[in-house]
Amino acid sequence: MDVLDAGVYLYKFVAPVPKSIKVVLWGPLQAKELGLGDWSYQDGGETGFIYHSEARAVKLGSAAASLIVVRRLGRAYLTLYLAGYPSDAAREQRLIDVRGFVTEAELFLTRLAGETVKFELADEKAVVDHSQAANDEPPAKAPGARNVGRLIRSPSRGVSFEV
Repeated sequence: MDVLDAGVYLYKFVAPVPKSIKVVLWGPLQAKELGLGDWSYQDGGETGFIYHSEARAVKLGSAAASLIVVRRLGRAYLTLYLAGYPSDAAREQRLIDVRGFVTEAELFLTRLAGETVKFELADEKAVVDHSQAANDEPPAKAPGARNVGRLIRSPSRGVSFEV
């Protein structure tokens, strides 16, 4: 795979969870015992908890995830970041690759809650997608960006600045 083929994709999954769901004080150890082996725990206070996965290789790139459980809302959010993924790969292949993270989070939350937790795909974005870039116009300048221009050296005209 060439760098020109690499894309970046974001996924957001949402699941209802019982408001009583909790992680006990030994959260990291509990997570390992319940199936989240390479996930790190971040205390969310009384309102919930957060876990972050380490980046890991998937079939065609690498992926990292964050699991945020908001008890007050009775919702769990799983966000996935696929980096270095081939832009020409089928959407279905990306979904297969993120499914491993989704399954891990579902099993973990199901064990914590004592009832089945099922994530649904809520949003999907291509942050960098070179498959469409060849046909697109050049990117617009960011607001407030300066016009830098370029310096041209010509033996007959000396040095000039082109904007």
